[in-house]
Amino acid sequence: MSRPVRGRWVFDDPTAPTVPQVPEVQTTLPTSAYGQTIPVVYGKCRLPAAYIWVPPILTVTSTHVEYWDTITSTTAKMSARLRFARPLVPNSNWTMRKLYANGKLIYDGSNGYRQSGLKFTAYDGRSIQPRDPTMVSEEGETNVSAHRGYLDIVVKDFDIVGLGAPPVFEAEWIQDGATTHDYDSFATLSSSTVDHMVPVWEQGLLYGYQEPSSIVRQFSIYAMREYFRQAQDEFSFLFAGWRYSRTLDLLFYLGQDGAGHWRPILTNAVSGIVATGANVGSVAAVIGTVCLVDTSAYAFYAGFTDDAQLFVYRADTGTIILAFDSGAAWNGYTKLECLVPGEVRGSEFDIWLCADTDLVKLTFTSQGTLKSSTVIATLSDDLCYVVYDAGGFLVVWTDAAHIVRINGATGAIVYNSTVPYQIETVGSRRLGDPDLQRLTDELYYVASSTSYFTNLDTGLTRSVAGATSNPQLFYYDGQTDTLLTKTPVFSVPQRLRIISEDGTQRLLSDFLLALMVSGGFDESEIAFEGDIDDVIDGAVVDVTAGVRDIARSVCEPYSIAIFERAGQIIFKRAFTGDALVIDAVLASVGDIADNP
Repeated sequence: MSRPVRGRWVFDDPTAPTVPQVPEVQTTLPTSAYGQTIPVVYGKCRLPAAYIWVPPILTVTSTHVEYWDTITSTTAKMSARLRFARPLVPNSNWTMRKLYANGKLIYDGSNGYRQSGLKFTAYDGRSIQPRDPTMVSEEGETNVSAHRGYLDIVVKDFDIVGLGAPPVFEAEWIQDGATTHDYDSFATLSSSTVDHMVPVWEQGLLYGYQEPSSIVRQFSIYAMREYFRQAQDEFSFLFAGWRYSRTLDLLFYLGQDGAGHWRPILTNAVSGIVATGANVGSVAAVIGTVCLVDTSAYAFYAGFTDDAQLFVYRADTGTIILAFDSGAAWNGYTKLECLVPGEVRGSEFDIWLCADTDLVKLTFTSQGTLKSSTVIATLSDDLCYVVYDAGGFLVVWTDAAHIVRINGATGAIVYNSTVPYQIETVGSRRLGDPDLQRLTDELYYVASSTSYFTNLDTGLTRSVAGATSNPQLFYYDGQTDTLLTKTPVFSVPQRLRIISEDGTQRLLSDFLLALMVSGGFDESEIAFEGDIDDVIDGAVVDVTAGVRDIARSVCEPYSIAIFERAGQIIFKRAFTGDALVIDAVLASVGDIADNP
C-alpha cells in the first residue's frame, strides 16, 4: 500500500498474505450402518461399507514459495479394506458397478467414470480369491488372509484431505452382471486415415498424424471429436516414434528421407516445424520402441533400431542435439525389444531396456550422455515388453507368455507367472509403447476377441469376452478405464470402455430357492406350485433370522403360502373364493398332511 507523508508518497514493504491454517485431518473411522451384522445379498443392491482394515494414515504437509506467497499443500492418503455384504449364493460372480464416498459418486462402471487418482480392487469372495497385494505389502503375506466369502473392496492411497476424515463408502453390487465392450468412434473433420496416435491422458487430448499428407490432427478424448488439423511444412517417406513433450509443448517424431536416413523433427501442432536434428541409425533401419523423458529444462527422446543401436536426443524449444549414439549391436546384444522411462532425478534419469534375456538399467546424465548401464536381472526367456511400476519395480513379459515382477533395486523376482496371451515382438506389436500407457494397477491386452487385464502387483489375469479381435493399435488409461484404438477399416480413432450392465430382474422363486438352500435344505426338498412368476431386483436379508422366517416375511406380500408336504417345503400361490385359502405360515407336516 502507499500513503502521502509530508507531501510525498511512501510505499509499505510487501507482506505475505495470511494463509488459512490447514484443517487437521480426522482419522476416526465411521462405523458400519449395520452395526455388527453383515447383510446377506442377492441380485442387486446398494450398501454402505464397514472398515475392517486400515493401516496408519500418513498426513504430509509441504510448502513452496510462489512470488512472495507461501503455498501449502497437504495430502492424507488412506488404504483400507471395506466390507459390504456376504453373497447368498456361494461362489457367485459379482460386479461392483458404482462406488460412492460420502454420497459423491467416485466410480461408475456403467459409463467408465473414475475419479482421478482412485485406485481400488473389488473382491466377490469366491473360493479362488487371492490375498490382496496392498494388505500383503503392509502386513506381510503370512499375516493376511484372502477374506473369501465376502463382497469387499480394497482402496489404495485414497486422499481424504478434501473430505476431512475417512468417508462413508457405499457401493452398488450386481450379481452375474454382464459387462459389454462399448466402442465409440471419434467425430472427425476428414475421413482420411489416422496413421499415428499420441494420447496425452492428463489433458484429455489425442494427437494423430496423417500420411502422406503430413497433417497433424488434434482430438479431444473427452468430447470424442477432432478439434483441428494442420499441414506440416515437411515431407518424409516414413514416420515413427511420435511423442508429445509436456515441458516443451511440442511434438517429437522421426522422419525418413528418400535416401533411407532417419532424423528427428520437433514441431508445433499449429505453427509447424520448430527444429530438426542429425541423422541416426544405419540406412533404412527399422525403428523399434522409443520413449520421451521430460525434465525441467529439456526433453530427452530415446530409442533403438532393429540392429540394436541405442540413441538419445536432447531437445529444447529451438534445437535438437544427438546426445548419445551407441552404434549397432550395443554391448553385443542381438535383439532389443522394449524400453521405458524410470526414475527422473535432479541431474540424471533412468531408462529400462529389454535386451535379449536381460533387463538393463541405463542411467543418463542431465545432458543425455550415458552414465552407466547395469544388468539387473537375467531370465531364461527373451524379454519382449516392460513397464515401470510404483516403488521402483519392473514388470516384464517374455516371449514364452510369462510375466515377471522384478525389484529394480535388487533384481529379486517377486513372482513369475503365466498369462493367457503373448505380447508380440516389437516389429509386429499392436500394444502401444509403455510410456504412452497410463497404468494404475493393470495392463490391458486384447487377443482372440477377449480383453485381458493383468494385475501388476499379483500377475493374475482377468478376462472379459466380446472384444474386437486384433485391433491395429491400442493404448490403455487405467485411471479412467479407457482404451484408445482405431477402427478396423478406415483407421479412425476409437474409444473403448468396458461397462457394467445394471443387472436383470430375477424370479422371486429363484431367490426363495437360493435362500432355502443357504439354510441347509437340498434343492430336492423345495417345490413350487401354482403361477409364481413374480420378479424382483434383488434382496438384502438379515442373517440373524432363520431362513423359514425370512421366507415367510418375503412371501406374505405376494400371497404365497408356505407349508410342508411329504418332506418337502412347498411354496404355493394362495387362492380365494371357492378355493382353499392357505395362510403364509410354516406348519408341521402333521398339520397340513390332508391339504391339497
